[in-house]
Amino acid sequence: MDAMRRSVRLNRLKELLRGRRAGYTPAELARATGVSVRSIQRDLNVLQWEDGLVLDHRDGRYLLAAEERLGPLDLNLQEARALLIATRLFLRYSDELEPHGAAALQKLAGVMPAAVRAQVQASAEALSRKPFDADFSRNLMAVTEAWAKGRSLRLSYKSAGKARPKEVVVDPYFLEPSAAGFSTYLIAYSQTHEQLRTFKVERIVSAEMLPQHFELPEGLDVDGLLPSAWGIIWGEGTQVRLRFAPKVAWRVKESRWHPSQEIEELEDGGVLLTISVASLMELGRWVRSWGDTVEVLSPPALREELGAEAVRLARVYSAAPKPAGRARPSRSATSARRAV
Repeated sequence: MDAMRRSVRLNRLKELLRGRRAGYTPAELARATGVSVRSIQRDLNVLQWEDGLVLDHRDGRYLLAAEERLGPLDLNLQEARALLIATRLFLRYSDELEPHGAAALQKLAGVMPAAVRAQVQASAEALSRKPFDADFSRNLMAVTEAWAKGRSLRLSYKSAGKARPKEVVVDPYFLEPSAAGFSTYLIAYSQTHEQLRTFKVERIVSAEMLPQHFELPEGLDVDGLLPSAWGIIWGEGTQVRLRFAPKVAWRVKESRWHPSQEIEELEDGGVLLTISVASLMELGRWVRSWGDTVEVLSPPALREELGAEAVRLARVYSAAPKPAGRARPSRSATSARRAV
């Protein structure tokens, strides 16, 4: 069975189990998903031992343990629309499949008016075809469970650019998506570093929920940390002044890019955008996306960095393109040849 198809089926099994308190026999689940009872037994093992789903087995029926259930939502159309858009954005800006998000989108499709239900279901199915990373899904589940239960986590974590992971113990405070990095971040107090830090979930090698509980600090305001962030990195802000060309001024004025922004119209039809951000690295990616329609006026460090990069790019593109050459074989292909 294809991994993607199996992933969709696992989501369907979760949806079925959450929809009937009395649970299902393996034969009933097999008929509902169009596979054999043996396949269902394997799927149920995956749900329990790999995905961490807590199931009870009574009188030949599988049902969700009480702790797995959350209270029902009573949504009006506009509330359902807001959740649908938020879930869809999360799934679109994640570079791999998040099965629980896809399952949530399927549930939202089920409560939408008939005129749009099929369209939302088709969207959920399309977003379910992304590559499935079992490690990422398992780690995100462990982080979510520890966050919800107020329990500390032991992470094996690979920092940016590092080859080997290190062990850290953290208290999970919040989960925050980042569209710029196609990533999900854990905001947590690191007991190892004795400070508040962010951890990219995609870099977590393994996550283990620990028995000890933690209390959120009095007056903690996670959203209060983020106004200085362009993406996910917060801290003391640096003032940045950007001059945009007249031909893109309308686009700059059209959006609110940052809570600190100030826009000034210039005599030539361009605009001056002034913001204060904690990370020039995060902002730099966005500035580069505007090409030659933007000029960094300050700070000098960012201006010099982009100027030096422009010189290097000019050297690359002023010369004839070099032949691509033959691609190096992948590690798996090399291993296969050695095996033969």
